[in-house]
Amino acid sequence: MNLKSLPGRTSRFEGCTVMGVLSVSAFLTDAVTLIHGPDGCSHINASLLHTTLAEHDIFRIPEIVSTGLGENEIIFGGEDALQEVLTDVCADDPAAVVVASTCVSETIGDDVAGICSQPWDCPVIYVPSSGFLGGTFVDGYTGTLTALSSFITPPGEQNPGKVNIIGEKNLEFEAEDNFQEVSRLLGMLDLDVNIRYVRDITVEDIGKFGDAGLNLFREDKCGVLGGRHFDACTGIPSLPEFPVGLSATLQFIRDAGRLTGRDTTDAVRAEEEQQAGLADEFSDLAGEYVTFDSFGFQSAEMDMFAEVAKAVGIRVSEEGTVIPIPPFCMPVGTLGLRRMLRQWRRFING
Repeated sequence: MNLKSLPGRTSRFEGCTVMGVLSVSAFLTDAVTLIHGPDGCSHINASLLHTTLAEHDIFRIPEIVSTGLGENEIIFGGEDALQEVLTDVCADDPAAVVVASTCVSETIGDDVAGICSQPWDCPVIYVPSSGFLGGTFVDGYTGTLTALSSFITPPGEQNPGKVNIIGEKNLEFEAEDNFQEVSRLLGMLDLDVNIRYVRDITVEDIGKFGDAGLNLFREDKCGVLGGRHFDACTGIPSLPEFPVGLSATLQFIRDAGRLTGRDTTDAVRAEEEQQAGLADEFSDLAGEYVTFDSFGFQSAEMDMFAEVAKAVGIRVSEEGTVIPIPPFCMPVGTLGLRRMLRQWRRFING
């Protein structure tokens, strides 16, 4: 990691926005992320990213570079620093450079977009990520996914048997488990994953995006990525999210089949049998009383929790054992629900 590690402080808002960029760009294996701002901005975000990856047993260190803006640049402008560092980075011939601005570089008025649009010796992609000016983690995340779509080549003949996985939450602990689960469900329809956009792929891999016949978003219920961008620029039909819940998983299979011209009868029947097995596996919980407690971003009022409890024979009551629901991401597919029920069992059995 090429960083000048100087002490520095940054707001949680800026850090969130730049971290949103890094949560995508750091998983392009042959690209460099250039953070245009003080060393402190780069250091705190790179350190947080590295710590998070280490907790996931991922020990690859992404290439992250800082322009190292100091007092002089903050007073007189940091465009020369950006020009100089970009020249040095491109000289090493990376597959691409993703440039993330910060609140400092945006506030002093550096023309980051203009500099990035100049002819360079390698592709340069600019993602605005100034936290103080209203940016959030999601802005950095969606902005980077959208910006990198410039590497998508014109589609050839789309293969209805291939699926793009778009926008995986690379920093969630269950990222690989969730990928394996949706891969299993797609495989029941003889559908294969085309590329994971963007998780541990090269810039060249993005060019294969147009070969798929279906786009599957990790979570895009509002259509920020699909309806407003990828559907239009690729013409590939899409599913807005990974399935969460028993009935949602069955509907996911039906929808994937409908969009790819597959008969889903056997796959749905097989998954219904898989879900029925949950009642047997967790029969020791039948008749227990639980109540759900929201302590994160999810709501305990989601129908999915009541659906799962009913399927297993668990009763919901305010007097029951308190079950804290997942603070960030919901369990994906049937196997995700199995992991969730194992957690419930631990809470119930104390």
